[in-house]
Parts: sequence; structure tokens; C-alpha cells
Amino acid sequence: MIVQDLPDPVQAHLKGFASDGDNLRTESCADVFSFTHPSKQGLFLKIRDAFAAPQESDLRAEKAAMSWLHDKLNVPSVVCFHEENNTQYLLMTRIAGVSGVHEDARIDPLGLIRMFAHGLREIHAIPVDSCPLDWRFERYFAWATDLIDSGVLDGQIPKGSTRNVLRDELASIRDDLPPEDVVFTHGDYCLPNVMILNGHLSGYIDWGYAGIGDRYLDFVAAYNTIRRNLGDEWIPLFFREYGQELDQAKLSVYQRIHDFVD
Repeated sequence: MIVQDLPDPVQAHLKGFASDGDNLRTESCADVFSFTHPSKQGLFLKIRDAFAAPQESDLRAEKAAMSWLHDKLNVPSVVCFHEENNTQYLLMTRIAGVSGVHEDARIDPLGLIRMFAHGLREIHAIPVDSCPLDWRFERYFAWATDLIDSGVLDGQIPKGSTRNVLRDELASIRDDLPPEDVVFTHGDYCLPNVMILNGHLSGYIDWGYAGIGDRYLDFVAAYNTIRRNLGDEWIPLFFREYGQELDQAKLSVYQRIHDFVD
């Protein structure tokens, strides 16, 4: 990534910074680049086509989440947000440490699980009174319905069927939903999105789906990431450390919510 190729408002914050050019993108459609400076805190730049993959989080939403959280949790600080020619640029500070899937973090899986659980408890304890971000049932179903109607999810339709099969599945999910247990949610609480430094949780990243919602939105992501990166045997400890017994039936419903737009 060459700084001179970026829009002027972004370049203005990158004087003296350099990047190795490696794209650190994971499963998202957003490109991610790391910038370093000899004497300043490192920065990350996310670049996203504003109209690509509408089912994925918008960088404007991530900016809003981090701005709201800046005095509540250790999250990246927004340095610059710029939108030009349908492309979004989000420049933010880098949190010290390695992600929860790094080999240095996984040396002590017991300690990692405990930090991971306590971190989610900290997030869920944030008061939601002034939160401008909403992922409660009504918001989710309106969003999912828009995705169906606009054809974004057409790839999930079995051959010979119509969008009604998706509408029926969405209605079925709605019918099975238990009452909401509303907290502030991360929205994608997985091990790659927590940072570990010297055996302590140093911060949280990737806030594009954050907002008010049921805590099981985060439980689904946590459950899946533990299975994938550490193994099923660590799941009970996570929920004991969090302080809540896992409701498998409710988890199954929220897994369907997750899978519907994934």
C-alpha cells in the first residue's frame, strides 16, 4: 500500500508512516493494511467498497461504534474516516499485542479462555442507555428482509425455488425466538478480535456489528470460535467463567440467525 495512492484526507494522517503493503484481510471484503512509524503508535487502515457485500458491516458503522466506545473500553481510536467514489477509508490506531488466535496467545489456553470470557462480560456490562447502535430483533429482521428483497441472498436459494423460501425461513426463525435479553453486544466476538499483551487482554477490535442486542448474538460467535481454534472441551469453561449456563436451544436459534446472512 503506497501512501501517495490514498485520498488526500487520509494521506494527511500518514506522514512519516510506512506499510509493507501486505493485505491483512480475513473473511471480510474490506482490505486491511498496517502502517508503522519510528516514533508514533501504529495505525491500521481499512478500505471497503461501500456497495460490495451489503450483508457485511459498513465502515461507517464501525467508526460510530468505536467513537461511542472510546471512553468505555480499550478500542482503536478513529483517526480519520473518509468516503470517496463509493470507497470508504477508516484509519484507526493499533492496539498493542497479538490476536487471540496467535500462537503466543494459545500457549496458555486456560488463561486465554478466562480472559476471553471476562472480556465479553465487560462488554455486556456497558450501559446501553445512550447507545446509537441497534441490533435488536426488529432491526435484524428489517435488515434481513431488505437483503432478501434486493437479491443479495439469492445465492442461497435452492434451484427451482424463489425468494419465498428465504422469507419462510426468516419467518420460522422469528417464530422460534425467545424473549430478548438485551445488552451491549460486540457483534462478532471471536478470538481474532481480542488482543492479548503480556498475558492480559489489552483491547478489542472489529466493531462493525456492535450494538444493542441479545447476548446470544455474541455467545454464538464465541462458541464457534472456541470450537474452531481451541476445541469443544473449552466451551464449558468459557460459560462458567462468563457466569451463565448455556441454553442450547436458544443457541441453536441464534446460530440460525447467524447462518442466515453469513
